[in-house]
Amino acid sequence: MSASKLKKTDYGKVVRIQIPSHPRYISQTRNYFFNLALDHGYTLFDAVDLKLILGEAVSNVIKHAYKGHTDKPIFIDFYFERDRVEIRIRDYGVKTQAKDLKSFDLSDYRESGIGIFLIKHLTDYYFLDQSFEQGNQMVLIKKK
Repeated sequence: MSASKLKKTDYGKVVRIQIPSHPRYISQTRNYFFNLALDHGYTLFDAVDLKLILGEAVSNVIKHAYKGHTDKPIFIDFYFERDRVEIRIRDYGVKTQAKDLKSFDLSDYRESGIGIFLIKHLTDYYFLDQSFEQGNQMVLIKKK
């Protein structure tokens, strides 16, 4: 593909943050994104859903990719478009296998493990990008 046909990123629509893989940063990151979503025209209900799925995704990075280590980087990009937001959560931890992403039946309630179930049901689209040599990138898309 020629360089002229590649879609250029409009960095005026991108918010990028880096947080340590420590659970204490989850709440602050969720609240920051909640306010960004409201500022970009999301309803209160959708902003709450986005806040929830972001927290679940970051928790999964800490627990699974970084095995609880609290000193690793998590990079989060928020791409705001007119009709949707795309969230990319990037880590450099243990590579997750797509087969390990389980979305179980809620009738089998447990204390943990509902993150992917919530992400699946509260986003319009999500996928785990496995194209990196090291680590993972989860992409979440929510339309307005």
